[in-house]
Amino acid sequence: MTKPKGFEVFYLTTGKVVHTARGADTRTLCNKPINGVRLCYSPYVTCTLCARLVAAMATGPKKEARPKKSALGMFATASLRGSELEITIENRDTGEKVQMTANDALTAEIKANIERAQSLAQGGQEDALKELVGETEGLLKSLKGTGSVKLRATLRDELTEALKAKGAEVPDADEPAGETSADESQGDEKPGVVEGTVIPADVAELIDRGAETALEAINLGVKMAEVAESVSQIQLAMRKKSTHKSGLPDLLANQKPTRDRAKDIYYRVAAQLSPEDVDKADALDSLKRSVQNKNSDVLVGYLRGLDADKEAGLEEVARYYPDAAAAYLKAKESETEESPASLTEAVYDLYAAQDIALPRKGRTELERERRAQAKELEGGAKDDDSKLTPEVRLENYFATIGAELDKAERNAAKLTGPQKRKIRTRLKALATRAQELAEQI
Repeated sequence: MTKPKGFEVFYLTTGKVVHTARGADTRTLCNKPINGVRLCYSPYVTCTLCARLVAAMATGPKKEARPKKSALGMFATASLRGSELEITIENRDTGEKVQMTANDALTAEIKANIERAQSLAQGGQEDALKELVGETEGLLKSLKGTGSVKLRATLRDELTEALKAKGAEVPDADEPAGETSADESQGDEKPGVVEGTVIPADVAELIDRGAETALEAINLGVKMAEVAESVSQIQLAMRKKSTHKSGLPDLLANQKPTRDRAKDIYYRVAAQLSPEDVDKADALDSLKRSVQNKNSDVLVGYLRGLDADKEAGLEEVARYYPDAAAAYLKAKESETEESPASLTEAVYDLYAAQDIALPRKGRTELERERRAQAKELEGGAKDDDSKLTPEVRLENYFATIGAELDKAERNAAKLTGPQKRKIRTRLKALATRAQELAEQI
């Protein structure tokens, strides 16, 4: 890479893609943070965006750029400054006009990366390939507006095909040993979509739809509890397309890649919110909690719904749980009126055989039962608490706490930003106290 005056060429310690920056800069020209820089005098691969900006800064008669190249440089600069740009460039000598949007510039960058990825795949340069794919995935996420979902899917397919050149494998994300349920998968950390992972086009489309749904609700000021079910339904569709280590759809989001894709929805929304807009940031946090609360309700509703329409249910089960469909058809041969064959139970049995306990009741249903039980116990034993066992007393306390937290959640939506932060601090203190009690038991 030719370096302009005052700039240095180097690669980051995380890979061997060459970047460009000035000595005092904290970020590269392509906006990557500079950590652990090492100078590189024999570059392996050149960062496309850095190279475009270098070309845009070049001067002299030998560096006259065609209109399209000039446009790409302008878009790259605008991208670094966080601004939007739509331009028309006319060549005074030829009369050639080029109209470009940001998506046009991004598409050109992505296609250039795809060509380089194919060369790297054929050459077996795995480290450079992994970083390049991560960079390309970031560009794909930046495509916005009408037609962006289809364009993104098409380009991802092209990238996947390029990575398969001459038997090269698509790099996969590392899988951690631990497992976590879907209800615990809504953390604040950035999504764990590891650089080098290519998200399937159908899953990427669901991520886009989830982010668009969430962002629209936040911008319109809709109550997050009202949109939570829609986002949860989208996440369930994503989990059905993700695979658990057992080979079944990862309905509980036990695997890290499944959880990462759910987090990617929130990360994309957060990237489009102003850091100064505290209320919208609080709304996004509220949405995460609301979706987390809805996940079990949506999953249980989905499983029960398999029996509601046998024809559609069998088609769904055959698509995602073929062994359960076969078990259902076999059970149907000997079913009776008192004991009919059940698609729902076939799926539960399939997961139980893999030691995966799918929930039988959603959070809302369980809370409703707890409140009813608490009222019954309060009415029957309020005046004779001494006759209750310690276990029953604690169950009563927990039911009451759960009911009170439900009330707090409903009222929290009415608070302003500063009020929410105050209440959040108090809730965290209660959570800490509950954790300390749990460790004592």
